[in-house]
Amino acid sequence: MLFHTPIFLFLFLPFLLLTFYGMHSKWRNYVLLGWSLLFYFWGEPRFLPVAILSSLVDYQLTAWMFKSRGTPRAKVYLSLAIAANILLLVYFKYMDFLFGSTNILLTYFDILPLPLLNIALPIGVSFLVFEKITYIVDVYRGKGPPVDSVKNYLLYIFLFPKLLAGPIVKYHDIAEQLRGHHQSIYNFLSGFKRFLLGVIKKVLIADTFAEVADQIFNLPAGSVGFSQAWLGTLCFTFQIYFDFSAYSDMAIGLARMLGFKLMENFNMPYIATSFTDFWKRWHISLSSWIKEYLYIPLGGNQVSPIRVYFNLWLCFLLSGLWHGANWNFILWGAYNGIFLAIDRFFWLRFSKQLPPVFNVAVTFFFVMLGWVIFRVTSLPHMGHYFSALLNPWQEGTYIYMTANQWTAIVIGLVLCFLPLLSKFDTMVASWRSSKTAKLVENWSLVLLSVFAIFKAVSTTFSPFLYFRF
Repeated sequence: MLFHTPIFLFLFLPFLLLTFYGMHSKWRNYVLLGWSLLFYFWGEPRFLPVAILSSLVDYQLTAWMFKSRGTPRAKVYLSLAIAANILLLVYFKYMDFLFGSTNILLTYFDILPLPLLNIALPIGVSFLVFEKITYIVDVYRGKGPPVDSVKNYLLYIFLFPKLLAGPIVKYHDIAEQLRGHHQSIYNFLSGFKRFLLGVIKKVLIADTFAEVADQIFNLPAGSVGFSQAWLGTLCFTFQIYFDFSAYSDMAIGLARMLGFKLMENFNMPYIATSFTDFWKRWHISLSSWIKEYLYIPLGGNQVSPIRVYFNLWLCFLLSGLWHGANWNFILWGAYNGIFLAIDRFFWLRFSKQLPPVFNVAVTFFFVMLGWVIFRVTSLPHMGHYFSALLNPWQEGTYIYMTANQWTAIVIGLVLCFLPLLSKFDTMVASWRSSKTAKLVENWSLVLLSVFAIFKAVSTTFSPFLYFRF
């Protein structure tokens, strides 16, 4: 169920709000849990029982682990709980990928291939597993006691705004809110405005970029020329940012309407001055998860320099694998890991001597190349596409661009790079302090969101890119 579809906007959300706010506060978590389970059941009816059963196993193992703290049994329960979640992820997301990769070797040695299981990938399974592991590890580390009820634990896992594509929420960041989240008119209205902003970004900007990016990336091999390849790269670079940040805006806004505060997931990532800076701004909840639950346990900065470089590379290699069971995602993770290691090795020190605008341009250029690896559908596709990117004389199929698509490119460039202006923060603060500005912002938001909803209703719905992960 997409947030910008009529069934969500005109049925699910109004009835949810009506029943949620119509109940006494002590019953609201039950109401919200019921609606969240219905939301997930709508998209993944077959996987919901598995997800609930897995969550109940986590809840019980973690309770036993907490009671056994300080003894060897606690580590046993910790290992069992983490292993159960990893096996769940491996089975649903990676089993056919592992079998398919193994079959390549078996075919080479004339051995009969393994039969593929053709397992359907449940929506949001990666986000579910990461949050479940977060809870288990946080309790083991003593960051707080286990959740006080099964109901609140299931609500933490299945809270519908962040259920399918994050932000990834750490249990200790939301534990107090689960016990007593606060609703107010201000929170509700600010959340509603944030939700509408996400609808606008998704429908009017991200989906417009998707039209061009999909057209170019879906061209047959040899049909992509130099200019088309760079146009497709630029459009996908903007598409994935506006698409994913739109979902985060909607998730944060919906949660705020219900009295929950989720962490911010983006902070103007395309003005980053290095890959290290980029990953502090892009998918912040994933970056912080990798740091806290992978990088630091591997030794963090407290090991030899060579080990630090390797740990950085390994963490982002695994991040690429987390994004999808395909070699292009693994290469994309390794690609980012290499640049993070280069940052650590010398670039962060050396780049301080260079103009910030130059650092932004270099980082954006290599981030775009990374998005090509992320977007292609196969290794041969990657080879053909990079061949077009690197050959200025290669001609391809003519791509007709509509006025809306050119407008989207201009808007994308302005929104992503306007913050580079030295007085940007001052101008924004000055603008927002005036009553006229607030009136213009509110009316613009209303008009654009109405237009976006009409467009969403009248065209084919485009799912969020991160739903596949």
